Amino acid sequence: MTVFLLIFSFIIDGVLLFALFIMMKKVRKTEELELRQKQVASEIEDLFTSYLMEIKEENKRMESLVRKKSAPSDSQNTQNENRNDKVNSHSEKKVIADKEASPSYTLPELNEKESYQPSFHSQVFELKEKGYSNEEIARKLDKGKTEIELLFKFHQKPTKKT
Repeated sequence: MTVFLLIFSFIIDGVLLFALFIMMKKVRKTEELELRQKQVASEIEDLFTSYLMEIKEENKRMESLVRKKSAPSDSQNTQNENRNDKVNSHSEKKVIADKEASPSYTLPELNEKESYQPSFHSQVFELKEKGYSNEEIARKLDKGKTEIELLFKFHQKPTKKT
């Protein structure tokens, strides 16, 4: 009878050890998955940060260009505002607006040779299909490398979770 109880005890111990081993494996998988998710989140955060920095730089350049171009037209705007303040009735405003309309304005010339221009996204994907790297695509399209990386990141197909 004792032999039977000892054998039964060893079997129970084996089953418990096996169950503990399986549980430890699942815990490790969960920890690895969490670590991978944190890495992906930090990569995305880094990409967004660098992308935002590029946008800030572009905004600063744009702002300086706008300031350079708008400096001469500011004096014209103040003159127009002073004239508009003097005019009280709607009909008088219309007459003055008609007089101020520039007779030298010409319609923009239409290019007969205008052709189809693919969108930025389709250009990027076409270059990627041809085998260009992200840096080469960015250089060729005169865009930031992170912008190209973000475009590919957002257009990735989601993977199945198992």
